[in-house]
Amino acid sequence: MAFKNLEELAKGIVSSGQNWSDADKALAQKDIRYGNSIYTLKNDWRNAMQKGDRTAAQEIHDRAEDFRKRYGGYSGGADGSQYLRDSTYFTYEDPYEETLRSLTDAVLQYERFTSPYQQQMEQVLEQYLGREPFSYTAERDPVWQQYQKMYLREGQRAREDTLGNYAAATGGQASTAAVNAASQAQDYYNAQMSDVIPALYGQAYDRWRNEGEQYAGQLDMLRGMSSDALQAWDANRSLLTEQLSGVQRQSDVQYGRAYQKWSRDYEIERDRLDDSRYMEETAYDRAQKTQQQALSQALEWLKMGVAPEDAVISAAGLSAQAVKSYLGAMEAKLAPKSAGRAAIRASGNGSSSGKVEEQSRATPDDAGLFRDAYQSGHPENYIASHYKQYGFSKSTGLSKEYRALYPAEFTELLEETRRIVDASEYSPSAARAHLRAKGINEKTITQLMELL
Repeated sequence: MAFKNLEELAKGIVSSGQNWSDADKALAQKDIRYGNSIYTLKNDWRNAMQKGDRTAAQEIHDRAEDFRKRYGGYSGGADGSQYLRDSTYFTYEDPYEETLRSLTDAVLQYERFTSPYQQQMEQVLEQYLGREPFSYTAERDPVWQQYQKMYLREGQRAREDTLGNYAAATGGQASTAAVNAASQAQDYYNAQMSDVIPALYGQAYDRWRNEGEQYAGQLDMLRGMSSDALQAWDANRSLLTEQLSGVQRQSDVQYGRAYQKWSRDYEIERDRLDDSRYMEETAYDRAQKTQQQALSQALEWLKMGVAPEDAVISAAGLSAQAVKSYLGAMEAKLAPKSAGRAAIRASGNGSSSGKVEEQSRATPDDAGLFRDAYQSGHPENYIASHYKQYGFSKSTGLSKEYRALYPAEFTELLEETRRIVDASEYSPSAARAHLRAKGINEKTITQLMELL
């Protein structure tokens, strides 16, 4: 379950019944992801304890401790409620973190320039390109229509005036001359009406052309304004980028100084043999080594069907019931072989002492065979050539068992363990803790440590 903020985390802690130290709360305040990790580890530990799986609970505790040391620089002690300063891992709180985050967000906002005049330019360009080609029809020109009405009216008036004048001169008698004169007067105005069309055509064209020039002028103006906006945008982005680089350089310098100081202090601290944490780890390593040696000795005896001494059983961490069960199984397994060996000796069939010795071997040493096969570098060939030397009568299935015990990723894990142990700032116990945090089981961890 992942909480989005400290308020949600606080409610989750209350509802789950978890107990948090002030140090764990402070770590969660630094980053909600840290809080989610501690919350999950505490839940896992409680579930393991409820199931009675103390081994898993210890592994989870070790992972929580590793997390606290790595990201908080402290240990929670045996129950996770304490605050014990620990310098195993370098921790650093960057005083420029908020400034860097703010500047980074600001720079990201300038990732792409968008002109504030883009929409206006697109509208003007659409109007400019969407204009109809120039054409002129006088009958559709309202100006021409006004001229037409005027000239028709004036032509009609000139016709009537001419006829009236002729009638007055002739005593009201109509004549061909009067009609001709009236027609001529009217035709004059008709001619004037036709002559105005070219001028109106030119005026209409000028208006169409001026409109296009206006659109072009608007586009040029908007492009200029957009170019100015781009320059301002680029200047702001450059300024923010320079500020970010400057703060980042300062942050790196501070980090380097803090790391160098930590390195010096850590070297001094590691040399102090009275350091309680170091002594506890040393004691733990010794106890683990002692237990492992006792366990190996006990298993060797058990494989031969011999009960180990009580002191060895106790040191190996074995229960009396487990020893009894193992011995019972070994006796049942060894009984047929003992009968077979007796039959061979009684038959007197001339078998060589070497073959009798092979058949009289105790329980096959699979652990030794697989370990030596791994170290040989050619495990499949080694098993096929040497299986009899380890008490096996046939090699069928041994390769499959070997691959299960030493999977493909085992070599990579071994190299990683060697690097951890060889590094000056790690101890074997730290390597074990690291492997447990990765979820490696104790059997594999033991195999790895034996091969170092």
